[in-house]
Amino acid sequence: MDDIKDFLQETKFCNFSDKSIQDLAKGIAKNCKNDREFAVSAFYWVRDNILYRVGVWQRKATETLIEKEGACTNKANLLVALLRLRGIPAGYGVMKVHGRKYLGPIAGPMFKKFIGKISTHVYAVVFLDGKWIKCDSSDDKEFCENTHYFNPTTRLTEWDGFKEAILNLDKNDIIKDDYPISSIDFWMKKKTKNAKGIPLKVANLYVRFARKNKIRVSDIGELENLFKKYLKREHAVYFYLFTFLSFFKK
Repeated sequence: MDDIKDFLQETKFCNFSDKSIQDLAKGIAKNCKNDREFAVSAFYWVRDNILYRVGVWQRKATETLIEKEGACTNKANLLVALLRLRGIPAGYGVMKVHGRKYLGPIAGPMFKKFIGKISTHVYAVVFLDGKWIKCDSSDDKEFCENTHYFNPTTRLTEWDGFKEAILNLDKNDIIKDDYPISSIDFWMKKKTKNAKGIPLKVANLYVRFARKNKIRVSDIGELENLFKKYLKREHAVYFYLFTFLSFFKK
């Protein structure tokens, strides 16, 4: 494992010295009496104020803050930046997972062929009271509340600062889980292989649709049908391009 000092360092992507990160940290710290309370408050701020999206992880913490959206990697990185600014050792957990399974039923037939067989999931870890604690802020509250009833993976993740806060993943879908890692800059620089172009655009329209959808569905097929109607009505060009690409994708 890296030296504990490495988990306090600023990096190119974990750029916590920027004023925007400092101002946010000051705001979060106002009602916090100690490091644990700050860590928990920062977790909830990132969880619900940075909306979950897929792909596009090549973002600095400051860029994620500006965009107010981020993949699991971006949300973990922003949380780590806030914690390190406070002087709390924090790092990353990096999972290798079965890409077409670990998201649960919500990644239905419409999108599975565009998801890599092996994917990477990143979450934050924080060092409190002499031990590392996992705290995964990936899925925002609104997304969870509107999807968890048919997709167990998006059960809302809560954290008290003592126990681990992890996504409700099927253990059989996790291939490898490495933590704590002090820097993932080398990985964040990499170009995406599967999450790009029209499929990525449509996937994120789908995530936003699922987050806002108030019509209760019985299964993923029903949700996908609702989304297809929405996509054709509101984004016809993407609908036809995605349909064309799907025809040739194995």
